[in-house]
Amino acid sequence: MKIFSPAAMAEIRKGSAIVAGAVEILCRDPIRLWGGHGELPIEGEAYQPLGDRALGQVSGQSIGGAAQNIGLTLSGIEPEAIELLDAEEVRRAPATLRRLIFSGDGKRMLDQHVFTRGRLDPLTVRDVIGGTATINTSIESAARGLGRRGGRMRTDADQRLIKADDGFFKNVSFAAEKNLYWGGQKPATAAQATGAIPASGYAGGYNAQLQAE
Repeated sequence: MKIFSPAAMAEIRKGSAIVAGAVEILCRDPIRLWGGHGELPIEGEAYQPLGDRALGQVSGQSIGGAAQNIGLTLSGIEPEAIELLDAEEVRRAPATLRRLIFSGDGKRMLDQHVFTRGRLDPLTVRDVIGGTATINTSIESAARGLGRRGGRMRTDADQRLIKADDGFFKNVSFAAEKNLYWGGQKPATAAQATGAIPASGYAGGYNAQLQAE
């Protein structure tokens, strides 16, 4: 369970809080980026701004299905910068994705915490002739394996795949999990499974307002 600071909760209840994201990739030369303007210090490290370029994508799930990775997209990259990217070095590098809560005017960071940790895999580059490029990657969290043999339990069907006569989860329809949608559309599998109605801010990206729950 994530606990926000009193100042962040007050801004969330007013409906004026702004959510942003920051990612740290611990390759040979660590990469630290955040989805905003100006250099941002977080826990003693300087995160470089991405400005209007996209950073986050979607985290989703489905009943009885495998957990999805968290997709990261960095668009508007100049070709000269792509030449400096060592995909093999970045691939499988440890990565930490943080959620940042700002005041409604976007000038004060009220709180931040780790949203997920994992490793980058895969990493692809899409070039546009005569224009800029886009980098796509995803963070593979512990729920996706990372070499583990077990799995995440959600339903009776999940448990019976591991042990056919274990009916412990037969009265459980879904083990609830909170997801944060940073841009993009809400996954259809999650919407169909829960019957939830997407909040108006979900499709707006990092500058979407949070709704108090």
